[in-house]
Amino acid sequence: MAEKPGLRALMTLGRVAVRALGRSLKPRPLGPAAGQPFERTMSSLIADPGVAASIREARIVVLRPEQGWLPAGIEIAPGDEVTVLAAGGFWASKPLDLGFGARIGVWLRAGEAGAILKTPSSAATVRMEGGGPLRIVAKPPGEWADERGTFDPAFPRGGVTGEIGACVIVWKGSALEGLEAMARAGDYEGLVADALSRARNPVAAPVGWRYLWRLGDGEIFRDAASEHGHAICCHTAGDVGILQFPADFPLTEKTRLRWRWKVDKLPCSLPEDIQPTHDYLSIAVEFDNGQDLTYMWSSSLAEGTIFRCPLPYWDQVETHWVLRSNPGHLGRWLNEEQPLQADYVKAVGAAPRRIVKVWLIAVSVFQRNEGICEYADIELVDGDKVLKIL
Repeated sequence: MAEKPGLRALMTLGRVAVRALGRSLKPRPLGPAAGQPFERTMSSLIADPGVAASIREARIVVLRPEQGWLPAGIEIAPGDEVTVLAAGGFWASKPLDLGFGARIGVWLRAGEAGAILKTPSSAATVRMEGGGPLRIVAKPPGEWADERGTFDPAFPRGGVTGEIGACVIVWKGSALEGLEAMARAGDYEGLVADALSRARNPVAAPVGWRYLWRLGDGEIFRDAASEHGHAICCHTAGDVGILQFPADFPLTEKTRLRWRWKVDKLPCSLPEDIQPTHDYLSIAVEFDNGQDLTYMWSSSLAEGTIFRCPLPYWDQVETHWVLRSNPGHLGRWLNEEQPLQADYVKAVGAAPRRIVKVWLIAVSVFQRNEGICEYADIELVDGDKVLKIL
């Protein structure tokens, strides 16, 4: 007899609780600790004469989940390099060990009308496109009303606790020179070393692809070379990202999505169809009606399982299709081909007319584990018409 979804969800929550109870003896930190030690160390570092000579302005701020956009007291000019060193995090449920660190929750905006920008890690440098007063906010992964950082009232920002401490530095010249001086002066739990390493070896998004603005930029995906040629490597650990490629393509009975992938490690060992365990790796197609259909690897759900995304906002637009779940296939390159129109009708309903984007999705924010995979030879095909994505 097939397992009922409601019963499965209860059983999964029970396993999450048992796992969290075991971890309570040795809690997993959300990242470097916030609080007075962080603030004292950062204050000392930015005041060091060798570091201060490279700094135009710097502030240390404390961010809490109930706050809106907080003025940083810094005026930004277009092209400024801004380094954010952040510690602490927010807990959605400490008893269930559900929380996230500063690496995925700190956002910046220059000016009232500037576009929002997420720092891709807890120790990162970003180049500001616009100018104006700098504002900063810490926000759990969730929903914006627009790209200017208006909060969507349909998704209240309650239910989380904690704080994030952030040292925001605007450099006179290059961030690399400033961080080299800072590293000579000291560090706090490896934040300065991490920021310097990223400044020396930045992780660019794969050519032609762009991270979904709603979740912000990241360091999850990168161009790579596989045994068969060009590929995109995905490495996620306690974060989330959606990489998108524009693909204006008609949806007909003949339309196929083809790709190859090799999944080496899944970010979750529990059924992924409830929010506390919704960590997964997938490839998705977005359609002109705003819906997306995502083909995922599952650790526990049967192949062919279809379910609506369990996350707020996403439950209105995203449908999951478990394409693979055989652990014996991990570590192997697999060839895939899916009939998109037929799949959409089965999973969602009446078919739209066009495809607008292809996505790569990596989520590991809930269980805070590691996921590793590669993608290659992605294309949309309709008869003789072929759109090469990768």
